[in-house]
Amino acid sequence: MNNTEIESGTEKLLKSSSSDKRLRVQITEGDLLCVNRCGFYGTPQWKGRCSKCWRAYQMEEKKTQCYTKNRELISFEKFEGRRRPSTESRSLTLKSILRKSPSISANSNPSQEIVCTAAPSQSALTSPVTPLRHRLSEGSISAYDHFHEFLQNNLPQAAAHEIAQQTHHAVDKILEQQNVNMDDLSSMVQHFYQVLADKMRHSPIMNDSVVSVSVEEVMAEVEQYICVRAYSTLFCARADEESADLSLQDRIRSLNWVTAGFLETTLDFSQESVRDKLDEAITEIIDMNSRRGAAEKLQCLVRCSKMIFEALKESRSGAPAGADEYLPVLIFVILKGNPPLIQSNVKFVSRFALPVRVLSGESGYYFTNVSCALQFVQNMNAESLKMPKQEFEAYTSGREVPPLNAMNMGCNQSIRTMENSLVLVRQLLEKQKNLKGRINELEIRVKRETGELSAEIDEILNMYPSEELKHLAEQIMIEEAELFGSLSAPSSILLNASQSSRVLDFIDDDNADIEDHDDDCEKDVTTSQSQASSIQNSA
Repeated sequence: MNNTEIESGTEKLLKSSSSDKRLRVQITEGDLLCVNRCGFYGTPQWKGRCSKCWRAYQMEEKKTQCYTKNRELISFEKFEGRRRPSTESRSLTLKSILRKSPSISANSNPSQEIVCTAAPSQSALTSPVTPLRHRLSEGSISAYDHFHEFLQNNLPQAAAHEIAQQTHHAVDKILEQQNVNMDDLSSMVQHFYQVLADKMRHSPIMNDSVVSVSVEEVMAEVEQYICVRAYSTLFCARADEESADLSLQDRIRSLNWVTAGFLETTLDFSQESVRDKLDEAITEIIDMNSRRGAAEKLQCLVRCSKMIFEALKESRSGAPAGADEYLPVLIFVILKGNPPLIQSNVKFVSRFALPVRVLSGESGYYFTNVSCALQFVQNMNAESLKMPKQEFEAYTSGREVPPLNAMNMGCNQSIRTMENSLVLVRQLLEKQKNLKGRINELEIRVKRETGELSAEIDEILNMYPSEELKHLAEQIMIEEAELFGSLSAPSSILLNASQSSRVLDFIDDDNADIEDHDDDCEKDVTTSQSQASSIQNSA
C-alpha cells in the first residue's frame, strides 16, 4: 500500500450527502481497523496503522535511514583519505606556529578550563525515596502513595519491592531523557511495559492463588504512576508539536461557524436534556488536558463519547444511536469545545498508555474516532462542506456571517437563552391565567354561599312565632272569614287587618294573664312559707 492510498484512507471514511448541503459523515468498524489487517484499531496520525504496526514501521524507516547515512559516511571517508596527504603539511605548519606563540601559551590556564559535566538527574533531586520528597508536586506525591499502598495491600512483600524498584528505576531513566525524541521515549516506555508484564506472567508469585490482583491491574497502576511521576518529561511538547496545537486551535476558532446545521446529525436542540448532555460532553473533552495519567485522559474521552450517545438517544425518543450518527456529533463537540492541546493529549495517550487501551475495546474504539475527527477538522475545506470556496473563505475569515437556520439557531447560546426566557414567560402567563380562573371561581362561590346564608336566615325568621300560635291564628282567621264573608272586599280587608290585630292583642293579653298568674302563685307560696315559720316559732 503506497502513501497516496494511506492518505486517502481517511477521506474514504467521510462521505457527503448529495441531497442537501449538510455534510454526512459515515464510518464503519472495518474502516477503523489497521491497514495491515492485524485486527487492531489504527489512527490517521499513524497513517492508518495501530501502535504495534506503527512502531514496526518506524523501525524499518530507521533502518533505511541508517543504511543511507552509512553509505554517505563511507563515501565521505574515501574522499577524506584522498584529501588528507595534500593538507597534512599545511596543518603541521599551522600547529608549529601556534606552538611557538608566547602569548597564547602564557594566557593558557588549566584551572580556567571549562569542564562539561552532566547535570544531576531530576529524579535524584525529586525522587520520592529521597529526603527532598517535599519538592514533588501534590499529584506526584499522591501517585507515589497510592502506588505503594496498592502494591503493599495486594502483593507479597518481595514482589511488591521488586516491582516498585524497577518502576522507580524506569522513572529515573525517563527523567534523564530530556532531549530524546518522543517516539524513542515512547518505544522505551512501551518496552518497559512489555518486559515487566512478561516477568510477572512467568513469575510463580503472581500465579499463586493468594494474590488477588491480575497482571493487567498491576500494569495499570504502573502506567498511572509513570505517567504522573514523569509527566513533565513525557508531556513536554516540542516546538513543532506546540506549533501544531496552536495551529489547530486557531483552525477550530476560525471554524466556529460550522455548527450542526452544516453537519448531518439527528440532534434535537429544542430539548433541554439534549443540550445539557452536549455541554457535559464538551466539559469532559476539555477536562482531558487537566489529567496527568494516560488512563485518566482516555476515560475523559470515553465519558465524552457516552454523553454524545446519551444526547443522540434523547433526540431519538429513547432509541439507541449508531456509529454513523456518533462521528458527526463528535466533530461538532470538538468544534464547539476547542479543547486545549488536544493533539498533544492524543499523542500522549498513544505513546505512553498501555497498548491494550488503544488497540481494542471500548476505549480503543472511541480513541480511534477522536483521532479521525481531529484529522477531519484539520482537512476541512469548502469541498468537504459542499460550498463555494469564496463563501468558505469569507466565513472562515469572519468577513461574512453564515445565514441562520433552525439547526444553527438551536446551537446558538444567545438564541438558546432567549428561547429559555420565552418559555419562562409562557409559564408565567399560564400561571396568571390559572390564578385568574381560581379568583373567578372564588367570587362565584362567595355569591352562592351568601345567597344560601340569606335563605337560611329567612327560613329561621319564618319559623317564629311557633307552630301552635300559627295554627291558632289560622283558625281565628277562618272563623272570622266565615262570619264576615258577606262583607265587601275593602271592608273584608279592614276586617282581616282588625282580626289580625285582635289576634295579636289576644295573644298579648294571654301572655300578660299568664305572667300575672305566675306572680300571684309566687306570692301565695311566699305567704304560706312565712305562716309556717311563725307557727313553728310559737310552738
